[in-house]
Amino acid sequence: MFKNVLLLFMVLIFIVGCSVNQVNVNNLSKENKKVEREAISKEFLDEISYMLFLLKNNDLPTLNSKYTNPKIGVYEVFKSDISNKIVFRRSIQITEINDIVEDFNIKQETVDFNCSPNDDAYYGWNKEGTFLSVNIKPYLSQIIEQEHKILPNKYKENELKNVELIEKTSYELIVTNNVIFYLTKIDGRWYITLIDNLKTDCSQ
Repeated sequence: MFKNVLLLFMVLIFIVGCSVNQVNVNNLSKENKKVEREAISKEFLDEISYMLFLLKNNDLPTLNSKYTNPKIGVYEVFKSDISNKIVFRRSIQITEINDIVEDFNIKQETVDFNCSPNDDAYYGWNKEGTFLSVNIKPYLSQIIEQEHKILPNKYKENELKNVELIEKTSYELIVTNNVIFYLTKIDGRWYITLIDNLKTDCSQ
């Protein structure tokens, strides 16, 4: 009888010990978990094709209801006409879209915009079409960093977390002669999180 009780006691200690170690490992992995960009999948490309379809059909209500995150909204980066500084604003929804979509074939490559002030022959995109890449510019974090030096309490902590999420996990979608979107996966769904009106702005 004593041997059975002792054996049961040892088994319980072993089980409890393993459970404690498992909790510690899980907590450690959560603390060290890196924010990573998700790989491009067929489902993601299908989502982009549908976005392009909505753009082409000028369907702003559906684009907003399906691809604008209700908590984060959508950022827009542009150059101020008044101060000539790079600024951003955050909106609940996209308020305006262009219906020019000339190519539904999504190319996974980088494309460059050339301002070329001295020769109009080189002005514009070096390729035409629809392009998906990881060519993310840290516009938002740079703006916040500069403004934080002047006004340390201007931005809330969740604003900084949103910016970090966008810059570390997004893809850039360029529809030449139309729009540049940043696409970010949030809570299992893809959203338009930023509209880049800076890359094609050639003003000095």
